[in-house]
Amino acid sequence: MDSMVENRINTMLPLLDEKQKRIYLATEAEGLGYGGIKAIHELTGVSQTTIIRGKKELQEGAIEQNRVRKCGGGRKATIQKYGNIQQEIEKIISNNTFGSPEKTLLWTTKSLRNIEKALREKGFQISHDTISNVLRDMGYSLQQNQKTL
Repeated sequence: MDSMVENRINTMLPLLDEKQKRIYLATEAEGLGYGGIKAIHELTGVSQTTIIRGKKELQEGAIEQNRVRKCGGGRKATIQKYGNIQQEIEKIISNNTFGSPEKTLLWTTKSLRNIEKALREKGFQISHDTISNVLRDMGYSLQQNQKTL
């Protein structure tokens, strides 16, 4: 491979996001001709399938200008995954909820880990951190348990 191409690639890669890298490396591979994908792979360590995907995107012209990844990627939010999670948490903590009816502050004496355990027994895959976020959204204050008179 030409050292000029190698210098150009090494200069450009740190400046690009993942989609731009994929497209740029595909363009360089096209310029090298036969064996270009393998040469770029060996030089950069980027997967050959990634470079091939970049070539397909170039050929199809299906390159979104303002997105790095396709729509719908990533993990779904817990509220979307389990639409009834707030009701289930409310059922679990209803007997252990305290607060003044005059104030909007509510809290529960049940720990996040115990709520997590109860939800797992019902078939929900949810972490105590996520439970904390859901409780906060429901208006609960996450305070340490203290003696109540």
